[in-house]
Amino acid sequence: MKPLQQNDSKDKKNLVIIGCGSQGRMLKNMIEQYDLGYRFLGFLDDQIEFPSKKGETFEAPLEYSEFLLQEEIYFVLAIGKVEDRFQIVRRLPAIPLERYATIIHPHAYVDQTAEIGAGTYISANAAIMHGVKVGHHTSVLTGSIIEYESQIGSFVNISPNATLCGNVNVNDVSFIGAGSSIIQGLTVGKRSLVGAGATVIHDIAPDSLAIGTPAVAKSRKKELDLFNAYNI
Repeated sequence: MKPLQQNDSKDKKNLVIIGCGSQGRMLKNMIEQYDLGYRFLGFLDDQIEFPSKKGETFEAPLEYSEFLLQEEIYFVLAIGKVEDRFQIVRRLPAIPLERYATIIHPHAYVDQTAEIGAGTYISANAAIMHGVKVGHHTSVLTGSIIEYESQIGSFVNISPNATLCGNVNVNDVSFIGAGSSIIQGLTVGKRSLVGAGATVIHDIAPDSLAIGTPAVAKSRKKELDLFNAYNI
């Protein structure tokens, strides 16, 4: 995976945020407050029935993206639930990967050796250390720490103040809860959820829920089977 960084050209690129909830508003505020190379254009969200304009910006249903692709517009997902994030990208196959923006808060530390995927955003005071690889459509939230040579998959949420202590492997569509800690060298399997404040001292199998200190994992496969059956 080649390193992808936010727009560093002099000309600002138009940005549409997919998801108008709390994370979407947070990203909008960051784009408008700091010079990150993007200009906020509007929101897309399933909760919006009809396109409407508010001043110089707009709100529209998700399907409106096909019209926006005719122009040079970039996108970023701001959706907390990782399964929903994954499904929305599947619903929008016409958007090429290179049209997803990588957004990095100016008060985050991202080592120059780190690789950050498309559609990923890094919040304030997060620290991404040397040799770390972060996939596509992943969010690394405020104050979280990803230590040396860890590998974070795509569609992952690293919640505020989570700590990954080095050489940690978090697989796709996983959620790492606020204030949790994962010790060196461990693997979190696909579609797993690590609860807030958990201390992970053993590998976590795919499709697991891990909670407590030390964390105890149990299967969440039934929950995920229901998710897949109803395509929600």
